[in-house]
Amino acid sequence: MPARSGSGPGAEEDRAALSGLLVVETAALCARVGRGDREAFGVLYEAWFERCYAMARGFTRRDESFCLDVVQETMLRVARRIPAMRGEAELARWMVRAVHSSAVDLLRREARARKRERAAAAREVDAVCEGASGAAAGEWLERVLRDVDEQERAMLQLRYGRDATLEEVGRSAGVSGDAAHGRLRRLIRRLRGSWVA
Repeated sequence: MPARSGSGPGAEEDRAALSGLLVVETAALCARVGRGDREAFGVLYEAWFERCYAMARGFTRRDESFCLDVVQETMLRVARRIPAMRGEAELARWMVRAVHSSAVDLLRREARARKRERAAAAREVDAVCEGASGAAAGEWLERVLRDVDEQERAMLQLRYGRDATLEEVGRSAGVSGDAAHGRLRRLIRRLRGSWVA
C-alpha cells in the first residue's frame, strides 16, 4: 500500500485541493491514485474508509478485526489497480465490488486455513491412536478428558466439535486467538504423550 505523506511544505494546501477533487473531479482523483500519487490515495482512503468498513460489516457480519482486514485488502486493491472512473457513482459501484470480492476472498482463505487445521488435528489424533483398537482408543479418550480441566475441555469441544474459529475459542477462554491456538497445540501434545505413557 502506498505510504501516506501528510507532512512537508504545502501538504495542508495540497490535501485541501485534493479533497475538493473528490467532490467535483472523481475521475482526476482516481487517475492520480492509479498513477501512484500518495496524497491522492490518502484522500481516497480517508473518504472511503468508513464506508468500506460498514460494507464489510454488512457483507460478513464478522468482528471488527476481520472487517478491518477486509478494508485493508480492499485498499490494497485500490492502490494497485483502480481503473479510470468517470464519476462518483462509478467509483461507488467499483468500491462495492472491491469490498465484496475482498470479503469473499478472506472468508475463503479462512475456510481453507480451518480445513488445513482440522486435517492436521485429525492426523495428530490418528497418530496418537494408531494401532489401537476402537475400544481402547475410546477408553483412553474418556480417561484423558476426565483429567483435562473444564476450560480446556470446552476449548477442545468448540474447536473440533463445533468447528469454531481460533478467535471464537479464544474469546470463550478470555484469551486471543493465537493464545488459544497455542493452548490447544500444547493440550494435544500432552494428550499424545498420555497415550504413549
